[in-house]
Amino acid sequence: MSVFSMGDSTRKRKLVSAKTSAKKPKTVSLEPQWSDYELLAEQLDLGLEVAKNIVKLFEEGNTVPFIARYRRDVTNNLEAEQLRAVKDTCDEITALRGKIGTVLRQLDKSEVLTEELRRSIVNSRSIEELEYIYAPYKSGSKGTLAERAKQLGLEEPALALLNNTKRVKFEDFVNEGVDFEGVRNGIIHIIASVISTDTEILASLRELRKKTNIIIKTKKAPKAQPETSDKFDNYFDFEIPVKKIKPHQVLAINRGENLKILTVKVVLPEWLFTQFRKKCDKWANLGGDNVRQDVLKRAIEDSYNRLVEPLIKREIRAELKQNAERASCQVFSTNLKDLLLAPPWKGQSILGLDPGFANGCKLALISPLGTLVDSNVIYPHKTKREKDVTTIKRMLIEHKCELIALGNGTACRQTEEWLSNLIKSQVFSPLDVKYTVVREEGASIYSCSPEAKKEFPTLDPNIISAVSLARRVQDPLAELVKIEPQHLGVGMYQHDIKKKQLGEALNDVVSECVSFVGVDLNTASRCLLRHVAGLSEKKAQQIIDYRTQNGPFICRKQLLEVSGIGQKIFTQCAGFVRVGPPCGDRVNDFYKNVKSCKLDCTNIHPESYEIATKLLKMFNFKLSDVGTTDFINRVKGEVPKLDLSELSQKFHSNEQTLRLILDAFCQPLNYDFRIDCDKKPVFKKGLIGINDLQSGIVLTGVVTNVTHFGSFVDIGVGINGLIHVSKSTGLDLHLGNKVEVKVISIDVDKKRIGLQALKILD
Repeated sequence: MSVFSMGDSTRKRKLVSAKTSAKKPKTVSLEPQWSDYELLAEQLDLGLEVAKNIVKLFEEGNTVPFIARYRRDVTNNLEAEQLRAVKDTCDEITALRGKIGTVLRQLDKSEVLTEELRRSIVNSRSIEELEYIYAPYKSGSKGTLAERAKQLGLEEPALALLNNTKRVKFEDFVNEGVDFEGVRNGIIHIIASVISTDTEILASLRELRKKTNIIIKTKKAPKAQPETSDKFDNYFDFEIPVKKIKPHQVLAINRGENLKILTVKVVLPEWLFTQFRKKCDKWANLGGDNVRQDVLKRAIEDSYNRLVEPLIKREIRAELKQNAERASCQVFSTNLKDLLLAPPWKGQSILGLDPGFANGCKLALISPLGTLVDSNVIYPHKTKREKDVTTIKRMLIEHKCELIALGNGTACRQTEEWLSNLIKSQVFSPLDVKYTVVREEGASIYSCSPEAKKEFPTLDPNIISAVSLARRVQDPLAELVKIEPQHLGVGMYQHDIKKKQLGEALNDVVSECVSFVGVDLNTASRCLLRHVAGLSEKKAQQIIDYRTQNGPFICRKQLLEVSGIGQKIFTQCAGFVRVGPPCGDRVNDFYKNVKSCKLDCTNIHPESYEIATKLLKMFNFKLSDVGTTDFINRVKGEVPKLDLSELSQKFHSNEQTLRLILDAFCQPLNYDFRIDCDKKPVFKKGLIGINDLQSGIVLTGVVTNVTHFGSFVDIGVGINGLIHVSKSTGLDLHLGNKVEVKVISIDVDKKRIGLQALKILD
């Protein structure tokens, strides 16, 4: 009789009460056997002290932008991108810690928690490992083979045999509910379970996995439909080591598997079992008769084949998925950052042109300050209409506008051709008119939003879209923060990532960009203010309400007078807001107010003003000199001569803070680092088509998207070309880079253009 075909439930309940010789711990500790910073250091290969500092900073509520700029001395100079990854891992560790506590409380409440089980749980170092240990005890679980064997009263002889504490005779446990074979199998299952949850064994397996060459194999599923499986033909007979698989491949394989197009297999080498068996020698070496050795051998094999190997495979798949999702979020984040930090094109009028066929092309002309000054709708793609040419010519000449921002949506190509012909024919003479193609993603969503309606209550949403296109060139950051970042189309595999995970990652990037650029406390919109580190939607509105009621801010410290903003929030946001003389005001008059301070127009944090003042005295300068040309030039000349290590001791500070202050002294007031970026929009006067291309031709273009498998480049032919990673020639390409490329393949029917990167243009 099998161990599974035992007697009635009454017999089971009686046996359960005497099933274990292990005692329940008197007081249950809910804390893991590791600290958060230890696990963080282990997972991300950080120094213990650095990991400890970072965990403390996050526990105290500090934001990534604040830590990245003002706490570099305790993070080993980690950049914001690295800190975001660390924060994600910290959140996962916190979730694991919470889950461990929940599991322990549940097991204690169910009165099944033994000291051995508690030890296994508190040593769990991943959610998968914890779930594996907890699974048999979940409510509604049928129980594992080991649990069912324990219900037969076989735990005591199994542990005695495993630890060789006494000789076990199987026939002593045979009864009407279980035969000799069932007793032996039950004891094997219990021993296999003990081995597979042993903390030393699990720890050694984690180390062994790092040295093991594990393979992922995929095949076409037998019932895969041809019409849905073409996109996955690269994976119909695919094999790759886990250590070499790319994130986009993992996401594609997972999607193919979910659609039942692919079958996926994780292949573990025999070497891993050999090493596992050696780790079990701590029991095998205890001696015993042939019966014990035979049972132990079977139990080790059963433990590996039925429990350990599936656990390893699940962990590998889970880790690959998690890492691929993180990497995909990172691609989104990097692309979004490049998009948001594109240099502004301030001080000029710009005509936004939202192209269309039946509904016409919407025109919106904005002033150098971003205000809408003229708008119209034209229909250049209907029968020849001279009035459309007259309309756009009048708008450009009347407002002396030479820049056109053309949306890349429907009818873009035809409208671009129409514009090019007008420019070639010198219709806009004497103006030197140029145009640039602008990403339209999110413009239509914004045009119907409450934010847009508040600014343009009576304006047609189509015209608002054109306004948005023009402003995206004039100040990309200020305009794009009005749109949810996931609507900006700057990544791949968006639907394979958890919406919440992607949303949080992208919002963190927006906050980082807004904070590092800095915002004017007296002119910033609610959309900008809400993304400043430490602030929220509510706090942003409270700041606007304060300046409406009390007039412009004179200094950063006035933020503490705003309802709801205390010292903690002030610390986080103060370094990222600027306060200076309003546009048109005389600078000297503004700074006559004793509360005003030029340091409020720099990225020096108020907590460092005292050190900054001491440095000024050392240079024989006054606060009023900050930002002047003479001051900047003299400081630049002095900085190379300074010994920062010596200065940090003298001022009781650190080298990173001193470097930040000195860098700020070398910049003009309200310095915007985007201005020095070379990713400015490419303005054109004409275009070519895909049929004009030939292999070998060299062109210039702009990177419009970056993925793990390559970069897409707009080369001005209406179809983006692809630079595969193998053709990137070692260049580190980012969204917005101007690049010189060579055409290496053209497929007109499939509308595919293969490119090779030659160089990044300044």
